[in-house]
Amino acid sequence: MSMLIKTGAYLQQKETTKGVQVIIKLIRAGEYPNKTMEQFADILAGAPSVTLHIKDEGKTSKLDFDPWSDINVTPDNSIDEKDIAALTQLALAFYHQQIIAPEGIAYLYRLPAESPELRVDVEEFEIDEDDHQLYSLGVYETKSANAGSSFEGRKRNPLTGQVFNYGVGLNELLKSFIKLKL
Repeated sequence: MSMLIKTGAYLQQKETTKGVQVIIKLIRAGEYPNKTMEQFADILAGAPSVTLHIKDEGKTSKLDFDPWSDINVTPDNSIDEKDIAALTQLALAFYHQQIIAPEGIAYLYRLPAESPELRVDVEEFEIDEDDHQLYSLGVYETKSANAGSSFEGRKRNPLTGQVFNYGVGLNELLKSFIKLKL
């Protein structure tokens, strides 16, 4: 049986002639009942999306989004500066992290855990140029024993099962992600 879609955030970095774009798509599992990861590309096509345009090696940035899309990620039921700041922080954390390749794609989602522990998986993807499908490169399995103050983790290769401990290299990205209320 295939894995059901989980609530989370899809992040993709793209190089352009004007700088770098970080695209965020917000995935809310409740909007896609009984959908599986095999249908992930279809779900991405309709998911609320924001794009952070980054110039000057991260010194300047601008967030673009459809004002009618549901990008509310703070628990105040309105789209405001708090939401824009949270999404900008997440995009910049993805841009600055050094673990996932710059052309990589990440899907971050929470897993059940006993408080104060937090668990977040980060699945890394690549897009095939010929068939435009997403293919998993592995999963970063992360855990925080202290309610998100710091995370440590390892990457598991889905084909070989080989495990690589990466330490705390995704800390800022994960801290930004757990602030979102999806």
